[in-house]
Amino acid sequence: MRTRASATSWPMADVAALFDEYAAAFARGEEPDLREYLARAGEEADELARLVEAFIVAAPAAEPSEERVALARAWAAGQSPLLEVRTRRGVRREEVVEAILGRFGIDGAKRQKVASYYHELEAGLLDPLRVDRGVWDLLAELLRASVSDLRRRPRLSPPPPGMAVAYRRSAPQAAFEAPAAPAASAPAREPEPPDEVDRLFRFGS
Repeated sequence: MRTRASATSWPMADVAALFDEYAAAFARGEEPDLREYLARAGEEADELARLVEAFIVAAPAAEPSEERVALARAWAAGQSPLLEVRTRRGVRREEVVEAILGRFGIDGAKRQKVASYYHELEAGLLDPLRVDRGVWDLLAELLRASVSDLRRRPRLSPPPPGMAVAYRRSAPQAAFEAPAAPAASAPAREPEPPDEVDRLFRFGS
């Protein structure tokens, strides 16, 4: 295999091998993320895109399962597919957190930080592509689901109907309130360097 310089952090891979991997995942009924495969292909991304396009056009459409339909409906309603799958499997959030701590050898003292990041992931507040692939592999294993299903980011849903009304009613009163006195500025602290938890959920590959 020829080695090329790439601006991405993905390891270079042979186009034929990438196509076989994508086609196998597609045949299993998954929805592999083409962007990930194109990034791994580097300068040969155009060639891989042509192969995948021809394959999808020729491949017969698979009948979606009941669970796949439920996940699509959850996503369309602005809900998290990851949360939907976890709930369907009867897995508690604490179990997921413990599994992450164990798999990556994270100190138990950072349990709350892991739990906070996982909550943000389920709520769609994190970029799924920035979360380490190892985390997604663990979730897919634990929840018996495909990575492509779990990694789909929830759509942003509009606020509940009553929220806008409540805001409009409270706005005039807030406009006549005296401005709050400026708080005493606290001495600036140096930001803490990212640890292994930050790297898993924010700087992964």
